[in-house]
Amino acid sequence: MNDVQTLIDLVSSLEIGSATTAGNLALLPLLANHRTRAADPPHYLLYQQAQDMGLISIEEVSEAGAVGALRVANRADRPALLVEGEVLLGMKQTRVLNLTILVPAATALEVPVSCVESGRWRAVSREATGRAAVNLAPSVRAAKTVTVARSMRSARTFASDQGAVWAGVDRVLDGHAAHAPSRSYADLASGNVSHLTNIASSVEPEPGQVGVIACVRGQVSCVDLFEAPAVLAGLWSGLIASYQAEAFMTESTSSKPLGARADAAARRWFRSIAAGSVSVGPEIGLGAHVCVVAPDLEAATLLHAGRVVHLSAFPAHQGAGPTRFAPPARRRN
Repeated sequence: MNDVQTLIDLVSSLEIGSATTAGNLALLPLLANHRTRAADPPHYLLYQQAQDMGLISIEEVSEAGAVGALRVANRADRPALLVEGEVLLGMKQTRVLNLTILVPAATALEVPVSCVESGRWRAVSREATGRAAVNLAPSVRAAKTVTVARSMRSARTFASDQGAVWAGVDRVLDGHAAHAPSRSYADLASGNVSHLTNIASSVEPEPGQVGVIACVRGQVSCVDLFEAPAVLAGLWSGLIASYQAEAFMTESTSSKPLGARADAAARRWFRSIAAGSVSVGPEIGLGAHVCVVAPDLEAATLLHAGRVVHLSAFPAHQGAGPTRFAPPARRRN
């Protein structure tokens, strides 16, 4: 069975549970079938696990640095998973991963990233000091993912439209009235982060849950799907807080719950991933990077050893707009 068929079978077979709602945010759980639940646990470390154990370092590619790339050194005896949307702190500026990468054991490689702090280009640490408490908001991830996919298909690279990422970060920071002198996305969580993490701390993943369909104001915002419940559990807090960050920006308007019609539409939208057209990107780390395009969505997937390691999907309209791949140069005082 090839990787594409693996993806199709998984999207078609996952059970979609009942939604948990809070204000404008609704979370539909994706539940693994019995065969997936019985599978062996992942053979890799998550980034924060490896960071806490002192087994991984992420740093600038050189003394001068490059906005769109970082160097990862995995010193563990097993692979390390870096997840798209994780916000990396420190170094010359705050970055976010452009795609999910499985770094082989005892390996160093360059990874593509985007800047989410437009007003700093000054080293505050030699290495990344960890990840932010809140992953990148879905709307910003969508703009980034769509342009990375276009870059992959047209130029065989994983470059993002940096201007679109900065614009999205500005919109989120302004939507939260965040104090962010250097326009860093990480400042979203620098103060009282409880209003973003309260759902993650009060709602736990269900048994066998491997993913989430996040809906804001009755519309799908994004999907995150992982290969095993343990992976989702390890990433739960940062992911759910990012969905809350998206929903919080709409809380000033009247709350719109996920009604029966919107619930059914979200389920159909998720299943439509299986019917999308696919393209495979260049190799980076372990596994195959596959982009999926359907009429109403774009998705990015990392597949390895017959498993869907991570799937992220977004409504196509979130990434609409021209793509600009000019080298980033914007700086703010």
